[in-house]
Amino acid sequence: MKVIIDTDFGVSDTFSVLYLAAATRAEVMAITLVAGVGQTEIITQNIETIKSLIEQHSIPIYLGNSYNMQGRFMEGSEYFVPRPIEEIKHEEQWENVRRDISSVQALLHYTKMYPKQIHGIFIGPLTNLALAYMMDNEFPSRLASITIMGSDSSEKTTKNVSKHAEINAFNDPLAYSVLKECISKTNIPITIVDWTACIKNPLPFSLEEKIKEYNQMLSKINRYLNLFDMFFDRTNVDTKQIYHSNGLVIPGLFAVMGVIYPNIFKTKKVKITSVEVSGKRKGHVDYEEHPQGNLDLVYEVDAKFVAETFVATFFKWDILQKHFLMDYIKYDKL
Repeated sequence: MKVIIDTDFGVSDTFSVLYLAAATRAEVMAITLVAGVGQTEIITQNIETIKSLIEQHSIPIYLGNSYNMQGRFMEGSEYFVPRPIEEIKHEEQWENVRRDISSVQALLHYTKMYPKQIHGIFIGPLTNLALAYMMDNEFPSRLASITIMGSDSSEKTTKNVSKHAEINAFNDPLAYSVLKECISKTNIPITIVDWTACIKNPLPFSLEEKIKEYNQMLSKINRYLNLFDMFFDRTNVDTKQIYHSNGLVIPGLFAVMGVIYPNIFKTKKVKITSVEVSGKRKGHVDYEEHPQGNLDLVYEVDAKFVAETFVATFFKWDILQKHFLMDYIKYDKL
């Protein structure tokens, strides 16, 4: 399947983007960047560094705007620290990010070139999604599906940017209003993986243990596993937020894997009833369960399958793949 992933590329998004690039079932047409957890220049530097490290230069990357739909310059937040990935050093840096075509223009271009073939995955603020709609109202209907990681359906948000909102919705609440009023009414599948689903279905700590174990077993350096091994560090200011008391929370990974293996999700039909665009509750999104709802809100994720499949994707070893064969067959049926 063809996919485009729209991301503000914080360090946790590294897991999501690299998994998608390595997944044999997915053809990544483009990566579109959006300002969010960090300024545009920081996330650009981070993604160029990561691509250089793994020698992955074939996927085009497009630069997003530095402002949200309300005209606010996106500087990141105190909770999700916006800074370059300084721990990674690589002699050769590759200038992969296209600056002549914006992220929004790229979204419009690819959906016109491949109508109804591209699955759009949005794991940052919805700025690019909303702007693409504003420029061309037919844009969403040209996508095969939309999967969003963002917002929080609970009344009280924990371990995020505020007590009332998840960071993606907080950073561009007006874009969520466009989702509510316009995009959600188009006749295409829209799935939302919200913050509540992520923290209630964390990845097992064994994911970290297996990556470190398998990385040590390999006689030849696996650049992917080496990178992930380095990122699993509770003292690292960039990655410590993924550690929760009950497991690892890597929200974007659920979104990308759910596109490839939709059976990992249990969902309910909902409608967005309100979006707080300012004030103390800025970024809060209210959902109402409704049998005729036009959105599929995820409430349960098969986190064990996600963790095992993630490791298996990067660790090409016959015994491991045989071990996971039955799980692959289980989800191949959809």
